[in-house]
Amino acid sequence: MRAGPAVKKVALKYCGGCDCTYDRLAYAKRILAVAQGRIRWVSMEGEGFNTILMIHGCHVACPEEKLGRNHPWRIVSVSDDRVAPEEIIDKLLERGGE
Repeated sequence: MRAGPAVKKVALKYCGGCDCTYDRLAYAKRILAVAQGRIRWVSMEGEGFNTILMIHGCHVACPEEKLGRNHPWRIVSVSDDRVAPEEIIDKLLERGGE
């Protein structure tokens, strides 16, 4: 019996939502649905991830500023809902930074 493809761990981080320009939760649900079976979502406090999906409500992207410049993670940022969820998942699954 052959094992299926490996599931990648990705941390999921939302902004505080103080100035949202789109429905972050609805868009995140679409992304999570597309990722089903290919990504295991963990919190920033989790272990074993090297990529973070940051869902920002606007273009200011406050949570990224809090990480500082020398963080060890690969960041995929979303600040609107114009990109197809499939494209976001493709970016998350790229091998960069592993």
